[in-house]
Amino acid sequence: MKQLTIYMILFSCVFFWASNFIIGSILIEHWSPIMVAIFRLIVIVLFLGCISWKAIIRTRLTRNDLLLLIIAGILGVSINHFSFYASLQHTSPITAALILACAPIVTSLLNKMMYQESRNGIFWLGAIISFVGVGLIITKGALITISIGKGEVLSLITMLSFALFLIIVNHLSLKLSAQSITFYTNLIGLLVLVPFSFTMWTQTNWQVAYPYWILLILSAVIIHGISNLLWNQKMKEIGSTNASLLLNFEPAIAMLLSAIFLKQFPTSVQIYGSLLILLGILLCIYYKEIRTLLFMKRKIT
Repeated sequence: MKQLTIYMILFSCVFFWASNFIIGSILIEHWSPIMVAIFRLIVIVLFLGCISWKAIIRTRLTRNDLLLLIIAGILGVSINHFSFYASLQHTSPITAALILACAPIVTSLLNKMMYQESRNGIFWLGAIISFVGVGLIITKGALITISIGKGEVLSLITMLSFALFLIIVNHLSLKLSAQSITFYTNLIGLLVLVPFSFTMWTQTNWQVAYPYWILLILSAVIIHGISNLLWNQKMKEIGSTNASLLLNFEPAIAMLLSAIFLKQFPTSVQIYGSLLILLGILLCIYYKEIRTLLFMKRKIT
């Protein structure tokens, strides 16, 4: 019963993360992408500062830690947040969600390049299948013909910046608490974006109806604050491998919510592409287990 509760909590986190694609599409109808990013980061920094201030003030940063936090803040917050909201101006939430679903594979590939981590043939097969699925989606089924739009390029930037961010955070987590890393990267990301928005403040529509302001604030707190903290806490109890399986539901949830709230339905190309991405992700995540099963089967036969 306890494990079921943990899985339900983690699934709720995935649900809220998937909803961010829909909420982002709604918010950029009222504010520019950079202003949406800045408004939400202000809320996130204030929220994290209030609930994690003890861990934050106890943190002692070395020069190397500060450098990595700055790089992580620029990549994983400034670039990632802006490209995410900007991409939703030019592509559907479904396409954005499917491209971002490949972030774990790209992270693993980058780890292989940087740290020489071993990977077998099953992993590489999964990576190729996933990238074919992404290629199918961003080229709208053409694959060979180049027909990639601005939204797809921005979604790829979002995915790549997030993958690099995960590698840096994984290194920082050996010395710093999750609360400190999350707070400082969001604060740095906010400070980097502000200078680029000076001309936007006078053009910002401040007369937006209250429900949209409430949606902006609550979604920032729930999606980037509470969900992230719950995930980091509960993931340790069932293991990262089991928890990562739930992340595969994110594109499917994004598709469902997009159909319900935005009346945008997945195309056949997006469905086929999503199946390839899901298959590839499963092969990449469980390549060690699959290799063990195949080895045991050969021994038995």
